[in-house]
Amino acid sequence: MHMRRSFSLLSLFCAGLVLGGAGVGLAATIRGSSIFTDVPEGAFFDAAVGEMYSVGVIKGYSNGNFGPNDFVTRGQVAVMMQRLREDILGSGGAQSSSTQSSSSSSSSSSSSSSSSVATSVNGAFRFTSTTFSIPESVPSLTVSVDRSGGSDGAVTVKYSVKAGTAIAGDDFVAVDQSTLSFKDGETSRAFSISLKDDVLAEGAETVTLELSAPTGGAVLGSPSTATLTILDNEAANGSSASSTSTSSSASQTGAGTIGFSALAYEVKESSAAATITVLRTGGTTGQVGVTYNTSDKTARSGSEYTATNGTLTFASGETSKTFSVPITDDTAVDGKKTLTLTLSAPTGGAVLGTLTSPLNIADDEIGAFGSGTFMFSKSEFDSTEGEGIATLTVNRVGGTLHTVSISYATTNGTAAPGLDYTTTSGTLTFEPGEQSKTFTVPVIKDSINDSGEYFTVNLSGPTGGAQLGTPSSAQVNVYE
Repeated sequence: MHMRRSFSLLSLFCAGLVLGGAGVGLAATIRGSSIFTDVPEGAFFDAAVGEMYSVGVIKGYSNGNFGPNDFVTRGQVAVMMQRLREDILGSGGAQSSSTQSSSSSSSSSSSSSSSSVATSVNGAFRFTSTTFSIPESVPSLTVSVDRSGGSDGAVTVKYSVKAGTAIAGDDFVAVDQSTLSFKDGETSRAFSISLKDDVLAEGAETVTLELSAPTGGAVLGSPSTATLTILDNEAANGSSASSTSTSSSASQTGAGTIGFSALAYEVKESSAAATITVLRTGGTTGQVGVTYNTSDKTARSGSEYTATNGTLTFASGETSKTFSVPITDDTAVDGKKTLTLTLSAPTGGAVLGTLTSPLNIADDEIGAFGSGTFMFSKSEFDSTEGEGIATLTVNRVGGTLHTVSISYATTNGTAAPGLDYTTTSGTLTFEPGEQSKTFTVPVIKDSINDSGEYFTVNLSGPTGGAQLGTPSSAQVNVYE
């Protein structure tokens, strides 16, 4: 069953209210009617469609429209809602159970916290799991910290390794407020925990891991704490050791568990490639291998990234390997896109841990880090000699971070400069956050019956990383 466009626009109007409630703070200066010919000016969904277009949630066909009286398919609506969800929740695409529970108990506090994560272009720090386990005989464990929801700028976060039931100095090496530094665009880092193998039969013991003090505009995500269980190799095959062991033959033989270092990865579209880290935990004995590959989700291989596959080989003692996924930078304003990373076919006695992870490609034509695209609000404007001026609107869509500018100038049509209008040129400057500006062209009243003449105004020379969109030229009709 198909749904008509009117229904989808009503849904997007409601979605716009959700965004406002979540504190995303979208500007409402652009109207859908200035972009889509089948959106009536002043309709109840006019502003909502404009907002959704400006952030890349709702897009049309290559001609800028869905098409008058066109149907919207279930698939198109699903993509719109998926992008809307990702704008609210960040690249992970789903709230954690702790976020959901806090939301039900305190709507105001959860709105504030989820909003800060979702709107931070600098990212949110979190562990890839709430629990880790490792045999006591393994000398160290590598733990990954994921930066999700954004990767702008250089940021840092502190981590601590503290005693739970395990004793610092006897069972592990404690760490107090050490710092992980992330470069601009970097989404995953790791640190090592040193373990000590004693001869005591003391059962499974725990270590507490904590993240704190993010800098550079980044925030803490969830989970920001985790528990490491050290499995005692002197303990008998009793309930203590068996109940806490989450590994299989890999932990017993020391071959290890192979998995992605992060729950999700994100890369800017302008980056040449995304670097993906694969970790080997729970054992490093012997050579092991794993196969990796990419597959389409909303991102398409060949146009937005290059499909990649291969095999990673870990030598005995190695705990980390990487592979790259080439990214293609296009000029389309088409929102965040996602592909799926998959691990399979482990060898050498290893087993799989986190075997799939999404890679989000952040569109550099939209979002807070984008400079935007300039276009006239419509391709034709009307004026009368009696009004004395023609007023034209220029919109900036798909990004408002930087100070940018655009030049405009009139050219002749059937209307004559100096007789029907005054030759005009100038520059519009948009400050960060500004999405729309207007300028005027003087129209001259004469005594000649020449109604219906026109002149043209062109946009050119965008600065600050902004681009020209369509329409970049507008016709101004002059009536008596």
